[in-house]
Amino acid sequence: MLKDKKTKQIIFYIVFAVILFTCAQHLAFFKLLLLKIFKIILPVIIGLCIAFILNVPMRQVESKIFKKMAISKKAFLRKLPRPLSLVLTLLLTLGAVAIILLIIIPRLKDAIVLLASKLPHYIGIFVAWAEPIIKKFDLNISLDSLKTMNFKMDDVQKFASKFLSIDFSNTDNIISSTFSFTSSVISGVVNTALGFVIAIYVLADKEKISAFTKRFMKNIMPEKVYEKIMECAYIAGDSYASFISGQFTDAFILAVLCFIGMSIFRFPNAAVVSVAIGVSAVIPVIGPFIGEAISFILIFIESPLKAVLFLVFILILQTVDNNLIYPRIVGKKVGLPGILVLVAVIVGGNISGILGVLLGVPTVSAIYSIVLKWMSEREKRRKLKASVIEKDGSDD
Repeated sequence: MLKDKKTKQIIFYIVFAVILFTCAQHLAFFKLLLLKIFKIILPVIIGLCIAFILNVPMRQVESKIFKKMAISKKAFLRKLPRPLSLVLTLLLTLGAVAIILLIIIPRLKDAIVLLASKLPHYIGIFVAWAEPIIKKFDLNISLDSLKTMNFKMDDVQKFASKFLSIDFSNTDNIISSTFSFTSSVISGVVNTALGFVIAIYVLADKEKISAFTKRFMKNIMPEKVYEKIMECAYIAGDSYASFISGQFTDAFILAVLCFIGMSIFRFPNAAVVSVAIGVSAVIPVIGPFIGEAISFILIFIESPLKAVLFLVFILILQTVDNNLIYPRIVGKKVGLPGILVLVAVIVGGNISGILGVLLGVPTVSAIYSIVLKWMSEREKRRKLKASVIEKDGSDD
């Protein structure tokens, strides 16, 4: 039995080494091959990613809302929790996306147009206030550039008014680019739609798929390799699930507290601003700055003074969140030092934009957890070895 295991392990390592060497010798060919395979299986990858993300809230819905159904004596009731929790999770997800698309973006477009029309007036007020101060203290500062900015505001307003529209005036020049853009958009929509369908099937039968995958891996890999891969997979999965649930929970709490505070202090656009703050809080490190900028614009068009006061309010709220709420919800689950969070966001953003920023923290968290576990195991073995040597020495 031991010989069979060792033979299987040696064959596995030899095959792996041959494949790795062959790939290194024909790197360009395998790169193109992998890109083609990636394009073919992209809907499956998107579907698995969607399934993994949706599984976090679905698991909570199934275990808490439909808990009694799962332990019911009636067989047909025991079958209902999975489809009901899946449908409810999809409705909540689509509702959140609809809120972002139908409330925040149109409101932001209107705010940019209104701000562009009011900005010359605000510039005039600032120049009238600043000129006496400059003359009084004999400062070498010129405001001529601000005075001549008025004519540029029309261009800003035109750009903002076309924020969600398409200009067909130069049809001959944009046919090729429009076709390329349209085909890429259609391809993205189709892949996402197929991904959602795949995600629904995966979530509906996740236990069977998981059992088959484990069984397949166990039959093609040596036992030690399989155990190590499964151990790393569990750590990575726990890190991603903890980060997703913690980040969204913290974002929801922050949005609710923001809405309550804005309602108390009577800041304008409380609902839209609170949603913007909550959505942007999902993005680590840079997200709050994006949310603050959007919220500042939305409030500034109503009252510049209240916009400044809002910045003070949101900075206090985020300080409370960063020091009290966030560490309790996300910090303990992810378990990353602050410097590694920043590195994860920067590196992830450089690799894959916003998606890299979102995935960077849980990825680094998983690697960090695996490295810590590996180091602790080595330290235990080292201490055990030292204690055995010391015991043998004392017996002699």
